[in-house]
Amino acid sequence: METPITVGVIGATGNTGRSVVGGLLSSPINQANNTLKAKGVQIVGYDLDGPRQVLVEQLKSIEVLISCITWEHLDSQVPWIDAAKEAGVKRFVPSEWVGPAPRGIIDIKDKKLDILGVIQRVGLPYTLIDVGCWFQVWVPKIPSGQSDHAHSIYIDHRIVGHGNQKFGLTDMGDIGKYVAQIISDERTSNRRVFAYTEVLSMNEIWDTMATVSGETPLKEFLSESEIRDIIKRCGKRWQENGQKVDIMDVANYNMG
Repeated sequence: METPITVGVIGATGNTGRSVVGGLLSSPINQANNTLKAKGVQIVGYDLDGPRQVLVEQLKSIEVLISCITWEHLDSQVPWIDAAKEAGVKRFVPSEWVGPAPRGIIDIKDKKLDILGVIQRVGLPYTLIDVGCWFQVWVPKIPSGQSDHAHSIYIDHRIVGHGNQKFGLTDMGDIGKYVAQIISDERTSNRRVFAYTEVLSMNEIWDTMATVSGETPLKEFLSESEIRDIIKRCGKRWQENGQKVDIMDVANYNMG
């Protein structure tokens, strides 16, 4: 029988956080799940401006600490990292939940890699979990409008180039299940893991929608030069407006 793992989740009320908690509670790997379900998940609040030692004490019973903090507040992970190291947390999973990319490609990813640097400098064991693009944001529109309710307004749904480049996709509901498996495997300590459900091209996504709906989704194409122009314009507005930037500029700058 597997030894139960005591897990803490920071930011458990967001989309990714709910998936992570749901996956942990449904995982057969954690033998303590039945007890957790019966008693409910304990919610503990902490004021980052409060005494550091209070947070250290709260984390002493935690073996794996998972962060699902949103992109605007990535730096707020630093106090948790320092406290987790002092408390003896065995592994920290920083807030990633995006596709893998080298530095200089995705601004938000660069900020997340800065956090990884903090983790490595303090010597806290970690696992970095990248996931594919969410299925939920890649729902093409069809003439009848029946897919409109699931069509994300934050994603440019124009097909990039020829549309045949494949990329990793993940159902949001699968993320937590993958996390449960990853953190229970000692081989993933101090490693990067890419977890995804499917590999498809944009043309294949549109073809799938045509098959399941019986309709032909609208196809608009986007050239490389147009993408570079979007990145430049949105990046400039983000730099000028800082935290007051329009969320669409952030999305287009990073998804470009």
